[in-house]
Amino acid sequence: MAPSRLMSNLEADGRERSDYPIICESCLGDNPYVRMTRADFDKECYTCSRPFTVFRWKPGRDARYKKTEICQTCSKLQNVCQVCVLDLQTGLPVQVRNTALGVNPNDAVLPKSDVNLEYFAEEHDRRVRASGIIDPYEQEYGKSRTSDTILKLQRTTPYYQRNRAHVCSFYTRGQCTRGAECPYRHEMPITGELSKQNIKDRFHGVNDPVALKLLRKAGEMGSLEPPEDESIRTLYVGGVVDGRVSEQDLRDCFWVHGEIESIRVVGQRGCAFVTYVTREGAEKAAEELCNKLVVKGLRLKLAWGRPQAPRVQDEGASRQQAAAGAHCGWLPQVGVPQQDQSAVQQYYYMPPPPSQGGTTFYPSMDPQRMGALLADLKLSKFD
Repeated sequence: MAPSRLMSNLEADGRERSDYPIICESCLGDNPYVRMTRADFDKECYTCSRPFTVFRWKPGRDARYKKTEICQTCSKLQNVCQVCVLDLQTGLPVQVRNTALGVNPNDAVLPKSDVNLEYFAEEHDRRVRASGIIDPYEQEYGKSRTSDTILKLQRTTPYYQRNRAHVCSFYTRGQCTRGAECPYRHEMPITGELSKQNIKDRFHGVNDPVALKLLRKAGEMGSLEPPEDESIRTLYVGGVVDGRVSEQDLRDCFWVHGEIESIRVVGQRGCAFVTYVTREGAEKAAEELCNKLVVKGLRLKLAWGRPQAPRVQDEGASRQQAAAGAHCGWLPQVGVPQQDQSAVQQYYYMPPPPSQGGTTFYPSMDPQRMGALLADLKLSKFD
């Protein structure tokens, strides 16, 4: 390339220049004060082999240092994170997303060879700089496209365990002498199919062991079978914790499937009960929302309610209710016989204010409420 062209246009060399990375929330970490280092053209992209700007940071106190692995052009083409190469919107591998959306990997627009992919990336950048129009392939996986498989498997909260330190290789051989000061994890590495992961395969959506595991999990997820009792019209919603989900939030999710009779949120148990007017509405909601119910970032559990048995009051409970109604709502005093309750009950009634002078006694001024006995009542059994 001619030096005069490079002097007039600094971007003519085809190298990527960026000020901020394209990363997901999990890779960014939970530390709100992240400090990053930037190195221009520090390494080659794993997919297109073009030099790009590398960012490096530490997501948390106990995390390892992370850095970008692919360039921003490849990240935009597949809508993936520059570090973990997972979908930015759902946190799923590309193979899971393509399978859920019905995209055949053999018909993909992206070339798989290094030379063709590098040429494709350069042409994409040139068209964007020339016209400012984003390539249609970049918008293929927009926020409007989704499927049942994606709703079942997508992450609703960041997964910070992905940022943990690597396993200490000396510990696996029994030779680590640093003890608690070792910055690496002292545990045995995980073996199996998940230990054989490749960035290029994950980027192109082929032969990804993590994606295959998630697809098997999606196939094992069953549906809610309606109970035989036709009178059950209530759905149980679990995982309603921290007071984040209100009754109105549940109503907004369930009303589209049928007319709702009542919604009861039990905050102490972290659950809610949604009752429909008809059995058809409850069955439709159970079919549409099974394993896909997400409210305010919380994945909620859905199940059919159980039939409630009629409550039978025993004779002792009925007597206590009758006694409570006999003295106008005042509970009997502990330690005083039932026949002497009339003298105590008269003391609890609030007297009218005196017309001239005098002192008014209110129930809050009564020491007997805390268990003390009054001498002026003259209860001989307690003297």
